[in-house]
Amino acid sequence: MLKLCPRVSSIKYHYRLRVSYELQMYVLKSLRDLLLLALEFFIENTMVQVVSTLRHNRTPLRDLGYEFLVYINADRIAFFNDPVSVEHLAIIWVIFCFLHGTKGLIVIQKGARCLTIARSLRICIFSLTLLPSPKPWCRFTGPINPFRAHVGGICNDLLYSGHVVIYTLTAISFTILSREYSVKFLRSSLRIFTWFYVFQRIVCTILERHHYSIDMVLGFIVTMLIWQCKALHRDLPRVPHNLFLHLKQLFSPKVYSILKEV
Repeated sequence: MLKLCPRVSSIKYHYRLRVSYELQMYVLKSLRDLLLLALEFFIENTMVQVVSTLRHNRTPLRDLGYEFLVYINADRIAFFNDPVSVEHLAIIWVIFCFLHGTKGLIVIQKGARCLTIARSLRICIFSLTLLPSPKPWCRFTGPINPFRAHVGGICNDLLYSGHVVIYTLTAISFTILSREYSVKFLRSSLRIFTWFYVFQRIVCTILERHHYSIDMVLGFIVTMLIWQCKALHRDLPRVPHNLFLHLKQLFSPKVYSILKEV
């Protein structure tokens, strides 16, 4: 046991040498936010099933927004067979942010906080009042299984839409990070394409009767307000200076020493 003490001391010494306090706090706060987001998804998935099992009048509400979109033949801009699902879009959002280094990490961390708050608030709202699904043929009889994901929301309208939260955060992130591009045409075209894609996804969701129009509009407004509210984004993980050099120092000290000499 006494022989292990020098080895333990050596491990502690090298750990303190390679891992700064700033990096430790960054990792701990990032794990905290990730855990809160995972907990939110677990609670939301459970409540979606609980609400869908309750008995109520399942006659769909009249959606004037849907009727207007049908009247103007809005299906011409809504791609119903779009291969990019909301889950795939979330993955694209995360990868796009990570490819932009430190600035992208700041955006994705703020986006994760916004996602947690927006969808937590959504749980409270759709649990207060039961709204019938726009799809009257849909039924959910259980059993309730919190560990089985139901991305489509099962058989109740969930005011407001969780899909539009992802759409909006993706568009905001693309808009912010594209400002760093030197080519003006690329900056402008990426923003226009992203927001047009978000708009047509909103229209498509309404026309597919997955959500009412009010769900999409309210979800967009709430997400934008949460993003702009500075008080809700306090104590975010602060990306350490030269984060990637810190990681290289931690996992590959030889490479780090060479880079430092260069």
